[in-house]
Amino acid sequence: MNEPASERLEAPFGRFIDRQKPLSFTFDSASYAGYEGDVIASALAASGRWVISRSFKYHRPRAVLSMAGHDANAKVQVGSEPNVNADLRAVSDGLAVSPVNFSGSLDHDRMAILDRLGRFMPVGFYYRSFFRSPGGWRFWEPIIRRLAGLGTVDPQTEHTYHDKQYRFYDTVVVGGGPAGLSAAQTLADTGGSVLLVEDAPQLGGALNYQRLDIDRDWGGALCDRLVSELAAYPNVEIMTEAVATALYSDGWVSVVRGNRLFKIRAGAVIVATGAIEQPAVFRNNDRPGVLLATGASRLMRLYGVRPGRSGVVLTANDAGYGFALDCLDAGIEVAAVVDMRSEPRGSLHAAAVARGVNVRAGEGIAEVSGRDRVSGVETARLTGKGKWERGGVSLTCDFVAMSVGHTPNGSLIWQAGGAFAYDNALAIHLISRLPDKV
Repeated sequence: MNEPASERLEAPFGRFIDRQKPLSFTFDSASYAGYEGDVIASALAASGRWVISRSFKYHRPRAVLSMAGHDANAKVQVGSEPNVNADLRAVSDGLAVSPVNFSGSLDHDRMAILDRLGRFMPVGFYYRSFFRSPGGWRFWEPIIRRLAGLGTVDPQTEHTYHDKQYRFYDTVVVGGGPAGLSAAQTLADTGGSVLLVEDAPQLGGALNYQRLDIDRDWGGALCDRLVSELAAYPNVEIMTEAVATALYSDGWVSVVRGNRLFKIRAGAVIVATGAIEQPAVFRNNDRPGVLLATGASRLMRLYGVRPGRSGVVLTANDAGYGFALDCLDAGIEVAAVVDMRSEPRGSLHAAAVARGVNVRAGEGIAEVSGRDRVSGVETARLTGKGKWERGGVSLTCDFVAMSVGHTPNGSLIWQAGGAFAYDNALAIHLISRLPDKV
């Protein structure tokens, strides 16, 4: 069995796992071990298994990116259930997990040859190439489907019981991060009934994993305090592992939790769903070992797993330095912080520099080397907006953490008729119009 020790970090890293409760499961017919609180991806990473899937078209190796279900890299099959997010599904004893979209073996995928033929297969080439001859598409369609399918559907799967329930509240707060927790408490003080909806099993959002202060434990302590204070209100109901799927007129909120649909009427709706970190664009930015900084932070802080032994942090904000400080505290080498800003400042930057971090200001990453795992990066000098030139340095590392920007997690607002506008000065979308009662 692959023991959960080689890439594990000592406490206080691993906020969500219980090291006193080991579990075992299988992946690709091999046995792995984890702890209660692990997700599939974190338990595999703890044992050094990083490649967990293959890309849809070219069968390039895929590993975790966001550790939050914000990408398609971590799709696996669990029993007869396809398209399971390995970075969200909790490990349970005896769980049988299978990788998808490969031929032969996951590590030696015969269909990886398609990656070398990519120049001959541009987007939509099959529509232009295989529809011309009479009956051609009938011949090619099943072949293409077999090559591109992600997971297997069992047509004999039994239908399970699902139901619905009606609920009524003065206010519904969607999102259980710091903003949602604070909003729920403020509303509860007015005496009205409040429902807090959070899609994760735990409340707190980024406070659980992101370093927002020089004090490493500041976020976790604030999270514990906010959650404890909110739990004391009798007029607040907390619904975790629940997804608000839609907002309609007159305060109609659709919430799905397990096999139940909640049809909720609310006097007002507060959307506090936070933001989704965005990747940087450079050559081979999809290689295993290239993660969002928040994804790497989740691995470390929530599950006690190191993303690698030596990393390069690509940043355009202060959060990248917070992650670099976490790496140093965990005994992980920081080869460099590559800061796209020409003059970085701030307390986290100063703390990282004081600890000897190599900061390369005014540079970006041109490309990553390595195939099944990052082995190094080439930096480049930034010469203007969207412009760069060679002349950087080569850095040896086995992972890259990207912290270059965010976009609002605003799907509910868009769906309900709201609008966003891009702010060039801040380089982010901002809300320009809210729906009624939101």
